[in-house]
Amino acid sequence: MTTTLIAIDPAAIDALTAEIKRLHQRLDAVEMTPRPDWVTVKEYASHIGRSLRTVTRRIDAGELEIRNECGVRMVRINQDASQ
Repeated sequence: MTTTLIAIDPAAIDALTAEIKRLHQRLDAVEMTPRPDWVTVKEYASHIGRSLRTVTRRIDAGELEIRNECGVRMVRINQDASQ
């Protein structure tokens, strides 16, 4: 088996190393929280890639589980979004 050697600019390696360190710092700063079970109608529409009108029609047809929180209509997000 033949080994192929290539020349790499040391500055390019330094730049990549610095970028990897920055990415690691950003990843270390992330705090993961679980996705909420309930979202607004607008957030749900965005999540499934449909219009507000489509989601409202599905709500009116009884196809989606909803509840009101302080006067805001919420939709359960863990429903099948492929419908």
